[in-house]
Amino acid sequence: MSENLLIINGNELVSDAFYKTPAFTDSDGVFVNGVYGGIFKLISILKTSEYKSMSISFSEDSVNERLKPQILKFREIIEENGQGEIAVTKELLESLENALKNLSPSGEVKGASFDMTMKVTSDLNEVEALFETRADRAAFYFLTDKEKILGLSITFDGSNVTYIPVENFITADYLGKKLTLLSEKMSLCSFDIKESYKYFDPYEFVNRTNGYKDEDVSGNKSFDVLIGAYLINPLKNDYEPWDVAKEYLKLTLPKRADLFGKEPLENADVKVLSDYASKIAYICYNAEPIIRAKLVKTGMERLMYNIEMPLSYILYSMEKEGIIVKRDELKAYGDKLLVRIDELEKAIYEAAGVEFNINSPKQLGEILFERLGLPAEKKTKSGYSTAADVLEKLAPEHKIVADILEYRGLTKLKSTYADGLAAFIADDNRIHTSFNQTITATGRISSTEPNLQNIPMRTELGRLIRKVFVPKDGYVFADADYSQIELRILAHMSKDKGLIDAYHEGEDIHRITASKVFHVPFEEVTPLQRRNAKAVNFGIVYGISAFGLSQDLSISAHEAKEYMEKYFETYPGVKKYQEDVIASAKAKGYSETMFGRRRPVPELKASNFNLRQFGERVAMNAPIQGTAADIMKIAMIDVFFKLKELSLKSKLILQIHDELVIETAPDEVDTVTKLLAEEMEKAVTLSVPMEVDCHTGSDWYEAK
Repeated sequence: MSENLLIINGNELVSDAFYKTPAFTDSDGVFVNGVYGGIFKLISILKTSEYKSMSISFSEDSVNERLKPQILKFREIIEENGQGEIAVTKELLESLENALKNLSPSGEVKGASFDMTMKVTSDLNEVEALFETRADRAAFYFLTDKEKILGLSITFDGSNVTYIPVENFITADYLGKKLTLLSEKMSLCSFDIKESYKYFDPYEFVNRTNGYKDEDVSGNKSFDVLIGAYLINPLKNDYEPWDVAKEYLKLTLPKRADLFGKEPLENADVKVLSDYASKIAYICYNAEPIIRAKLVKTGMERLMYNIEMPLSYILYSMEKEGIIVKRDELKAYGDKLLVRIDELEKAIYEAAGVEFNINSPKQLGEILFERLGLPAEKKTKSGYSTAADVLEKLAPEHKIVADILEYRGLTKLKSTYADGLAAFIADDNRIHTSFNQTITATGRISSTEPNLQNIPMRTELGRLIRKVFVPKDGYVFADADYSQIELRILAHMSKDKGLIDAYHEGEDIHRITASKVFHVPFEEVTPLQRRNAKAVNFGIVYGISAFGLSQDLSISAHEAKEYMEKYFETYPGVKKYQEDVIASAKAKGYSETMFGRRRPVPELKASNFNLRQFGERVAMNAPIQGTAADIMKIAMIDVFFKLKELSLKSKLILQIHDELVIETAPDEVDTVTKLLAEEMEKAVTLSVPMEVDCHTGSDWYEAK
């Protein structure tokens, strides 16, 4: 199928336009808003893309009687230009535009527009009266510039928007308190609501002391259109207000950078500022019901209201707390790395017989594969590959390669952590990372500025960076992480009796697997057999191929294939699970977690074989990794509110993959460690036991 062919379902196009375009009729009194909106969108797609032809299908099945005349009218207009595959030409576009003019009551072609009235006021009496408005819901947007609030836009009906600049008696604190009071009376909606929590205290979360398990979703008061849009399409990880406007309301909102450039916003024209902020509040109010309806239709309303929305407040609270980093020890750590880096640099130059830029792949390739004659993979136009996987194969045989790998690891530690982290230490000696819940396609939380999710764990020198992270004076860290959570989820979701029984036996799961796969008594399993079984166990979770496993274990692809076949013979339920989830994802177009989180898998329909194979791995892994993410989020919610319920001084401050860290008061250590393990273990009930390892320490290294 040509990539330049646009394929559209005519029924869906007209139906979508019918509900989103204001109703109007032609001169005969026949409603044509669905036809008009459908043609308008079609023209927009054809003008802004490179499609060479289009094919529009229609169906007679399940057509709404109100829509039927409009679908027939739309079909008539399309078929006047041809049937089947229609070439996209200048003549086609002119024909469609003429059809629009004939349909338009005014004879002019118009798209959707911001149907709103805007008012700007900083009159205290008017603002006071505004916040006394009675309504079921409101949408707001804080206009900020580098943490400074410039104003607040708010609407109670989606048509009349007020922009309140911060000036005179209207302070940022005043607006925040007004919004806090409002949050007790009605549902509030915004874009990236977590950022708003810096300025107001959402009643729904601040006054709560229990989690959200099985709670009725109808009582939810907060809504974030960013999170909602992300849940519906998690493959798009960079939603902005203008994306929501275009996708859900067919409106065009200029990008912030296009309007204001790099100049401080406080220097911008107040008319442009107020218009921009007001339009975002308008977008939030009018997009909210559409997104809510889609969440209900896709079965993700509980995921939204009972997990993602409370989590947004918890992540804000963790960001606000931050974690102490010792500057002096961080510098000492960097100096220690530098000593070893210098040693390695000299050893590499000596082995090479010449000094060169170790960080240059081109120069390194020439040194290793031409000057020293090491066995190389095929040379490309850009030179020899010196990627980590290439060098790791050579490292056992050639010391210079092992030194280069260590050098690379340590220089990254130095630049990214020893030097990089120092730039993020605030005046309170804490790092306040940003936790993101709308970035990863699987639902996992990520962190930026700085990224604390990538704190090294593979080498001892890497792990030592955790020593610079400490609790406040007199406190300790309580650190808990899930044991093999994804493998346990695989056992549960696959319903494989052997794997479930293995976990209930309470023994080493990798040793049990090795014993069963290699047919040796449990007590006689060798360390190598256990290591291989561990690689297979975790590899299966990620849908690893025989080739991938052979690379990981440095064995032949044939051997790896045999390992996997023996594994599936031992745990046949796992194989069936994988086949079933791939088939389901192909049929539905998405995979799904235990909690209803969807992950679209368009790669399964790709014409490219490698891309389809990737899609199959995603279909196998996304339900497991996504379920693990959901369970961690539920655990965070339960832990956070349990700490509040008991009025403890201890605070949840960090989440790293399957690990939670609490800055724990000295008189609360026993309570917190018990609470942490219990709440994490009972976050979900699986057919296998959940297991949590919990430790305490005077720094993060000791606690881990």
